[in-house]
Amino acid sequence: MTSTPYCALGVLRELTNSPNRETDDALILSAVMSELERLGVKTDLLTPEEFDACDPAAWDLILPMCESYPRLRRLEGLDGLRGPMLVNRPGAVLNCYRTRMVPLLSRDARVVFPASVIRSVEDGPGAPPEEFPAPDGWWIKRGDVHNTCSHDVVRIRRWSEVGPVLSEFQSREITHVVIQPHIDGDLIKFYGVGPGRWSTWFYHDPGQIRGLPFETDELASMAGAAAEAMGLEVFGGDAIVSAGRRITVIDINSWPSFAKVRGGAAPQIARHLCARLMPSQSPVERAGRHAT
Repeated sequence: MTSTPYCALGVLRELTNSPNRETDDALILSAVMSELERLGVKTDLLTPEEFDACDPAAWDLILPMCESYPRLRRLEGLDGLRGPMLVNRPGAVLNCYRTRMVPLLSRDARVVFPASVIRSVEDGPGAPPEEFPAPDGWWIKRGDVHNTCSHDVVRIRRWSEVGPVLSEFQSREITHVVIQPHIDGDLIKFYGVGPGRWSTWFYHDPGQIRGLPFETDELASMAGAAAEAMGLEVFGGDAIVSAGRRITVIDINSWPSFAKVRGGAAPQIARHLCARLMPSQSPVERAGRHAT
């Protein structure tokens, strides 16, 4: 007797939201789909445009790497219904828009997050934020999706530089920005699944690090707490290690490229997804579910 396998759909990220990462983004999703196939799950991989024309109810599991607001709202309409399981859930992906991320992470006591101010672009430069000192300058970040190009996140050292940055944002119809102080230290990339199943990290630019000491367990715990606060299961982000072993999470997002750790990440993501999809079956049973 042959059992019908579970079916999973991966939706690729929009090219406009994969700046210099088009191949890496596609490769991690493709690698996860291959691992799912090995575990007995039937898979399909579609572009965002192909996904627009299909019926999501045809799959048991959808892995949306896409980030456009209309597509996420379409998926959000399925969330909570008796339909496909969504990882990450659309609400969690929308939480990665910085205007949502800032309040979520700022009020979570488990996460050290930079002091932040959200402002409307059309209000103009105004005065520097009074809420926090910024002796080393400010970061001006677009308020919605994470970086789509190199000038979505801009560091300024004098407040007089903010006007042209806001004008450029406004020319691209970006309505809000997040303003944060520059934090001195070593920049770290972190990745995780679960949270709590698997995590790893590396220095963003090994040639520029000072090797400031920190506790790796604390980084994993804080990154996991940030993901939990956002509702993310497959995630990655950035943190700064400062003097005094202080770790600050500065960004987190859904379905990163896992570029340097793809080989280790893909099996872990697939196993996590199978555990969510088939919680009552062992890994051996999952792998054999579609066998005669």
